Amino acid sequence: MKKTKPTIFSLGHSNVSIWVFTQKLKENKIKILVDVRTIPLSRFCPHFSQKPLQKTLASENILYLYRGRNLGGRGVNTEYEETIDEVVDMVKRGEKVCVLCSEKDYRKCHRYTLLTPSFEERGVTVFHIEYENENKTTKHSK
Repeated sequence: MKKTKPTIFSLGHSNVSIWVFTQKLKENKIKILVDVRTIPLSRFCPHFSQKPLQKTLASENILYLYRGRNLGGRGVNTEYEETIDEVVDMVKRGEKVCVLCSEKDYRKCHRYTLLTPSFEERGVTVFHIEYENENKTTKHSK
């Protein structure tokens, strides 16, 4: 029997409605959302700022974790590897985890350029959720 690799999901909120966003999470059975935005605020879409988002997710039984201080795309952080390992451990325990940033196109986001290689090095497949197209499982090429 072939064992499937652990999978983590990735999603950018962009300017979609909170309803569309939560539907995507529910379609993919996400139970933990890890916010990897350096600054968890949105002036243009306030429903994606940390407190309102956390409240909405709680009403959908999705746990919100902020890890942007360590996994954000700006600057070097000494706790980066440790925090990547924390997220990978959740995935390997069978949790349905999704990392969140604001950029809709994962190819233009640190979810792809920085986090995806780190997850893949640890044996985790990254599945990028998209709004218009089919979701994408990527293999990051260096």
